[in-house]
Amino acid sequence: MSTRQIDHSTYQEWLHSEVDGGLTTGERSQLRDHLVYCEQCKVEKEELIRLERLLADSHLAVRADFCDDVMASLPAAGWEARFPKSWIAALVAVVVLVAGAAALISTAGQGLEPAVPLAGAFVAILEMLQSSALVGAGLLTASWKGMGLAFQELLGGSIWNLIAVSALVFAVDFMLIRMLLRQGQKAPEKAARSRTEG
Repeated sequence: MSTRQIDHSTYQEWLHSEVDGGLTTGERSQLRDHLVYCEQCKVEKEELIRLERLLADSHLAVRADFCDDVMASLPAAGWEARFPKSWIAALVAVVVLVAGAAALISTAGQGLEPAVPLAGAFVAILEMLQSSALVGAGLLTASWKGMGLAFQELLGGSIWNLIAVSALVFAVDFMLIRMLLRQGQKAPEKAARSRTEG
């Protein structure tokens, strides 16, 4: 059996893994041998054991209606959650359009060729949709690259451009934080009103 030299940081990682029970038998044996002469790791292991006991002893009991109170204090969901089936209308419209296009291609093709199957028309429409998706993805990639180049030009132009953009970002962040704080102050009031009304 070859013994390889293990650095001290590996032993410190093993201390954390040992507390969690994630060491192999060989690693555990090597760690025990190391703890015989390393005072620093002994102290760290004792601290980790104390921390583990403290966490186990500090389990808090949660009241039964805690989850309901948290859910009541959350802000209202967006339109997607309020109307979860609204996307079905768009899906039905796409299916109807694809079926109509396939029927038109099939009937228009009958004048040119005697037997154009409806399945062939569907395949042609699906290939057209696939090509459209590829073109859209290419345009999206190109536009993001263009925006990246524009930002690089803007920020790399001068230090004043960088300062101005940074100030704008901080202003928008500050405004968003204020809005979130106001929303957070209104949530307990709404929860209290809903409990008194309900």
